[in-house]
Amino acid sequence: MEKSVPCPDSAVGGCDIGDLFRLLGKVHVLDILHIMIWEPGPRRFVDIQSRLGISPNTLSERLKSLVEAGLLSRTAYNEIPPRVDYEATAKARDLGPVFRALRDWSERNALAPEPARPASAVAAKPLIVAR
Repeated sequence: MEKSVPCPDSAVGGCDIGDLFRLLGKVHVLDILHIMIWEPGPRRFVDIQSRLGISPNTLSERLKSLVEAGLLSRTAYNEIPPRVDYEATAKARDLGPVFRALRDWSERNALAPEPARPASAVAAKPLIVAR
């Protein structure tokens, strides 16, 4: 069983941080939220699927998880063929600054290993042993 760490504000209705990390750590969840937050307005299932290029089953699972978490709203229309729209909720839009910070960080940093420093550049510190 996974141990979870409570959010500091869990006493006032906050989430469990472990639950949040597990949700956001699922494949494509951050991609879906990124689209829904940065391009506001209702989106159809097929639009999200074509934008991300993921399987219908995976997208359906992820959207269901995000709706259950209150990050997306789902509106089903009584039409033939069936039409369902998804939209970011205020709770999801609260993540906007997090996505902005990640975007800013990615513009300043590359996802590549740091260059190795030569051994001569690393100053050796003497080992001091207390007696």
